[in-house]
Amino acid sequence: MLEASCGVWTPEAVRTLDRTATSAFGISGYELMTRAGETVFAAASARWPDAHSWVVLCGAGNNGGDGYVVARLARRAGRDVRVCALADPSRLTGDAATAWRDFAAEGAALVPLEPQVLAGAELVVDAILGIGLARPVTGATRTAIEAVNAAQRPVVAVDIPSGLDATSGLPSGVAIHADLTVTFVGRKLGLYLGEGPAHTGQVQFADLGIPPTVVEHAGLSGQARLCLFTADELPRLLPRR
Repeated sequence: MLEASCGVWTPEAVRTLDRTATSAFGISGYELMTRAGETVFAAASARWPDAHSWVVLCGAGNNGGDGYVVARLARRAGRDVRVCALADPSRLTGDAATAWRDFAAEGAALVPLEPQVLAGAELVVDAILGIGLARPVTGATRTAIEAVNAAQRPVVAVDIPSGLDATSGLPSGVAIHADLTVTFVGRKLGLYLGEGPAHTGQVQFADLGIPPTVVEHAGLSGQARLCLFTADELPRLLPRR
């Protein structure tokens, strides 16, 4: 289905696609989280094969859960991984809590986010905030995002750069400047509108193995807000006059 392969969606529509993957195809939330983490790890390893020292920043929701999966996989692969939690992991719930427990069960520890931690990073994984952001970024989270931007280290964003509004593409006060953004299930409007392209770097999409018929099952056929086309398709779409 063309819409599934090229559609750009609102955050609400992406959440519906996510829920439908579970209800219609029996893919558990934690399985999707694991696939997301595997995809980010593979993409980051391919883009920065020589990066040995990774700093993973994990927030309070499922985006943070994805980060814990990435950290576990990177650690298993022999990377020097430092994980900074911007929210108490003992208060995580659902799939994110499972991801934290699986990470912690392997004996890994958390470190505070301090300037020397970012200074020594060869790669930063941004798993702080996801597409559910509904208010300006403040407090410790804003401080962390500003520190990452100031450190000028290579950054891979998990699903969306933290602080970027997933609908408008405008920073919610402040947003991560990523070099690579790996986004899942459905492309988000905010990655392509407003200031989104200035924050995402290269955007890599992964359907996480969800069949393209998820759009029909979710009742979203014809509801993609935009459709992306590749350079190879331009001669057909814009023929010579």
